[in-house]
Amino acid sequence: MERIRITKDNIHNFAKFEALLDNGKIKFDALGRLRYLHGAPVGDLIHTRTSKDGQPIFQETADEWFAPESQRSKEFVWP
Repeated sequence: MERIRITKDNIHNFAKFEALLDNGKIKFDALGRLRYLHGAPVGDLIHTRTSKDGQPIFQETADEWFAPESQRSKEFVWP
């Protein structure tokens, strides 16, 4: 399956994540990785299917996700 990492160069292709960025729900760290405010990185997107009109449908992976109230979140230091 195709995996895509959202970057500053391609975020405009993903309206949902661009809206989260514009609303201050996610932000880029100093290394250019998109993260939720509690520090967990936004997961890579996996192409899971194609809609009837031919548009690709992606789902976010949770490989590196951690809960906002977790110890890992409390100890996270922004790069």
